Amino acid sequence: MTSVGGQRTRNADGLSHCPAERRLIESVARGEVLDLAGDGPVGAQAMRSWGDDRTIAASVIRDLVRARLVDDPDPHGLRLRGARIAGRLDLENITSDLALELHDCFLPDGVNLRNAQLLTLAVTGCRIEQAPGSADAPLDAARFAARVFSLQRSTVTANAAAGAVRLAASRVGTLDCRGARLESSSGPALDADGLQAEQSVFLHDGFTATSTSARGTVRLLGARIGGQLNCGGARLANTAGPALNGDNLQVSQGVLLWRGFTATSAGEQGTIRLLNAHVGSLDCGGARLTNTVGPAFEADGSTVDGDAALNDGFTATSASELGTVGLAGARIAGLLACDGARLENVTGPALDVNGVQVAQDVLLDDGFTATSAGDQVVLVLAGARIGGTLRLDTGSVTRAAPGEASLVELQGLTYSGLPRPASLPRWLALLGEHTPRYSAQPYQHLAGAYRAAGHDRDARTVLMAQRRDQIRRAGLTASERLWGRLTGITLGYGYQPWRALLLLLVTLGAAVALSVTGGHHGGLAQKPATGGTVAATGCATIDQIGVGLDLGTPLIRTGAGDRCQPTDTSVGQTLTIAGWILQLLAWTFATLFIAGFTSAVRRT
Repeated sequence: MTSVGGQRTRNADGLSHCPAERRLIESVARGEVLDLAGDGPVGAQAMRSWGDDRTIAASVIRDLVRARLVDDPDPHGLRLRGARIAGRLDLENITSDLALELHDCFLPDGVNLRNAQLLTLAVTGCRIEQAPGSADAPLDAARFAARVFSLQRSTVTANAAAGAVRLAASRVGTLDCRGARLESSSGPALDADGLQAEQSVFLHDGFTATSTSARGTVRLLGARIGGQLNCGGARLANTAGPALNGDNLQVSQGVLLWRGFTATSAGEQGTIRLLNAHVGSLDCGGARLTNTVGPAFEADGSTVDGDAALNDGFTATSASELGTVGLAGARIAGLLACDGARLENVTGPALDVNGVQVAQDVLLDDGFTATSAGDQVVLVLAGARIGGTLRLDTGSVTRAAPGEASLVELQGLTYSGLPRPASLPRWLALLGEHTPRYSAQPYQHLAGAYRAAGHDRDARTVLMAQRRDQIRRAGLTASERLWGRLTGITLGYGYQPWRALLLLLVTLGAAVALSVTGGHHGGLAQKPATGGTVAATGCATIDQIGVGLDLGTPLIRTGAGDRCQPTDTSVGQTLTIAGWILQLLAWTFATLFIAGFTSAVRRT
């Protein structure tokens, strides 16, 4: 046993320590940092060349954490830099109030923190590798607890199915992995299923994670984070599964996949998975997501307490029939902002928000583009409920290849106010020509929006377009289509009964013109007196006009027919037949006008 600065130090189990280890024990007693690297290099190549003078046995660190080598460690704890840790650092099941900081250290045999409880753990700038022949994760911290756990700038590599870093069911105050590099050839790079973080989780500032595991590169299934999940600028990659798997994730503040965040995958499960997650807000501004066989972003059934932003250059490409970006059944308490986003899919929808509920506006304009080359619709808005305004640039939804597939699915979509920025004709063209089937609801809701805004004329225009679409695509019988076309021409499908009145006036004019013309060519003559033998003479012009009025006006008689009658000439016979036809038309148009005016004609 020795004394350092008034502190007693001892050799655990009577074992001797090398000079570097003795210096470490003394630094813990004094509360000093033991820096074995100085100004020397601390890169991967330099670490592998470190000799005995830079080597600390893992067992010594374990004994220091257990307070077996220093009776009363300084509150600064164990602070070590530039050392090679010999053997696996095994702190399993240890509970200690000693702060542990390893900076720029080399741990070739990994770290075991299972069920450990430490005050703080900082492993910054270190390189942690998997022990030869071991199936354990290089950094196994399952069920670990600490106020602060930092892996800043550290590199962890693994080739085991357990992955590189395990934090399953761990409890921490803050998890800081800024600038860390995690690599796993067969398991997850970071497995934090069930993690509980009282504050925030930082996976940004150059954080990189790669994996080939179908389970995902970064796993946060069922994790609970009291602050934010910040992945700004991170780069995640996976060749078989999700880059980020966060199903049922709960984050009290924001999920930040922004500022250069990139994620790539070749798995059918998707690149980013946030199914049934509950987050304070979601910001993917400027993110770039790609997937060659599955969705790029899936957040079906998720809940966002604030805004969901997939804008400012957000780019997502995929080759999935499930869609590139999926928010089906999601609930968003703020905005859904996709302005400036670029979505592409070669087989399925570019955006699927079927059944989404958004309390405020939905922004699909200002540079937003959605493109698909598959045989499904490009944009799925069916059943979406939008509490604010829908801003959709209809010209930005396109097909990458010619085909018969439709552009949008709008059945059940509701929103407040008038849709913007497209004009009414463009909206009607979208509803009638670029939806998969006839549906009355989108027309009815659009008409209601115009009516509520005081644009009754535009509302009627919408409803007339609905009737035309119904006749064309609703599968009506031949007689129903015929009747629909007739009422369309004569009554504007019941919304413009003045059409029948106009046609009645045209019929009246034609009857008058025909009578006057026929009368001047011998088609009309005065009736002879009863028993008279005087030859018939032509009718006066006023009587010819009266005959025309009698022919073109139902229920109205001028008495001219009592004085004039058609002659037996060819002109007179033509006038007789034409009169029958004109009377039939007059009755028809009069009846239709009354039916349309009184709404007796069914409008839909």
